[in-house]
Amino acid sequence: MRDASDTLDTITGKDFPYFRGVWNRVIVALLAASFLPLLVIGGGMYFYSISALKEKTLEGLGTEVIQHKEAIDHFLAERMKDIRLLSANLNLQILTTPKTLESVFHSLQGELPCFTDLGIIDGNGNHLAYVGPYDLMSRNYREAAWFRSVMEKGEYVSDVFLGFRKVPHFIIAVKRKGKTGTWIMRATVDATYFRKIVSSTHISTSKDAFLINRKGVFQSNPRTGNQLMTQSEFRDIEPFEGVKIEEYRGEFCAMVWLQRVPWLCVVKIDRGSVFTALHRVRNIGIVVFVLGSILIVMTVLLTTNYLVTLLEIKRRSIQVLGQKFQRISHLVSSVELSPGFLREIGDTMANIDVAAAWTAEAIRQGDLHEIDRTMYEIRAEISRGKKIIERFTGFFRPHDRIAGELDVNALLKEVLGVLDNELRFRNIAVHSAYQEGLPVVSSDRSKLNQVFLNIVLNAVYSIDKNGEIRIATGAEQGGVTVTVADNGPGIPEEAIDKIFDPFFTTRTGRIGLGLSICADIMDTLGGSISVRSSPGRGASFTILIPFKVRPSRIDEATRAATAAPS
Repeated sequence: MRDASDTLDTITGKDFPYFRGVWNRVIVALLAASFLPLLVIGGGMYFYSISALKEKTLEGLGTEVIQHKEAIDHFLAERMKDIRLLSANLNLQILTTPKTLESVFHSLQGELPCFTDLGIIDGNGNHLAYVGPYDLMSRNYREAAWFRSVMEKGEYVSDVFLGFRKVPHFIIAVKRKGKTGTWIMRATVDATYFRKIVSSTHISTSKDAFLINRKGVFQSNPRTGNQLMTQSEFRDIEPFEGVKIEEYRGEFCAMVWLQRVPWLCVVKIDRGSVFTALHRVRNIGIVVFVLGSILIVMTVLLTTNYLVTLLEIKRRSIQVLGQKFQRISHLVSSVELSPGFLREIGDTMANIDVAAAWTAEAIRQGDLHEIDRTMYEIRAEISRGKKIIERFTGFFRPHDRIAGELDVNALLKEVLGVLDNELRFRNIAVHSAYQEGLPVVSSDRSKLNQVFLNIVLNAVYSIDKNGEIRIATGAEQGGVTVTVADNGPGIPEEAIDKIFDPFFTTRTGRIGLGLSICADIMDTLGGSISVRSSPGRGASFTILIPFKVRPSRIDEATRAATAAPS
């Protein structure tokens, strides 16, 4: 006899895969419950941070480009004001006096080093006076674009150009009218000096600021890339109002037109530099998430594995207990049927006793023929007794739990043969309606014997005496059906739902395990058992036996049975 605890100690997932079958789904559910909120919340916060940071960056970029624009406008307005004041306070005669313009220019340059030269030009484009490092006195500007513009508008700030000197510069010019005619005061602003003002005014080191004209030509040097007076990535820019902000080639650009000059003030920042800090936090978060994920996965795996092992052990303990109950039920059935078998054996022994008395009398009389006849009857009764004992012990002897092909009709006849004496004693008639050519099933013979015996006995005890039992078999999609109906008192309506519960019975003096064990056995075999009843009109049990039980079910039941005492 094996100890159940010895078997329980050797349980593995391979032995009992019931809970292991749902283990993967449990793991997925737990991991999903762990990670989905993290991913949703973390991803939502990350994308919200990107959106908020982008919004704040663009807002700050717009503010900076406006401040930058105002600073440059202020610079140009102040320089225009300086030239305007000079031309207004000094007339043409004074400015063209030798050394006077030179003195004025040096005073101006001392205060404003952005100016590189100063010149007085008449209405025909000729220099009347000039102070600066270049030889421009002989130059005529009548055909120059800036000359025509200043003559037309009165005041003018040009684009950056090379001119006669072949050096990038732009000019600020003011037209005046005197007694001797129209004249122009023109001052040249050094492009290098102006670039320092453009790139440094209110602009952080992470951004780039520059000026371009309507054709997209640089009017100041950007910090990186192109040079002054080269073509930018912008071309033929249409005028617009206010600040324009857009994402262009991986950069955020804020643009606004200057007020006094048709130059576009541009402030750019690389998209990557905007999100550098956020990406650093994201990378740290990913590392923390990965480490946390490993910890969560390990915890879930170890915890669920431990719990599943405990559940498997508990389930096997329950199955071992169930097997014990089945054995007990089997033994109870044999005990309940033993009086009938004992009566048959008693009858046999009585017949043998009578035959023995006849034999003794025949011996005294010397009647050899009567001796032979009585000895034949004794041997016949002995043979009958042996068959009764073999039928009783053979039916209740445990069989190997191996799925084999079974004839359900023959199995039912065998069960009724075992119960024949009990049925005759109680005067219960059995009406059979076996379907001819019933397909064989692949199932556990011992378990089906126990189910059939319990159901028929349940009908017998329900009738008690003087009744009838109807047994029918049939085939349907999925398996073979066996219906056992009696004309007993039936099952109370309130008890129908509990009839297969362990330890539930409607009769006194009964344990209440038979039907529960039948339901467990049919579940193990992959079948089912159901009941219909009308109080006062009997009960009908229908058993569905699948054509082929899965081997894993038999194997599982067999392993559980080995833990039960033999």
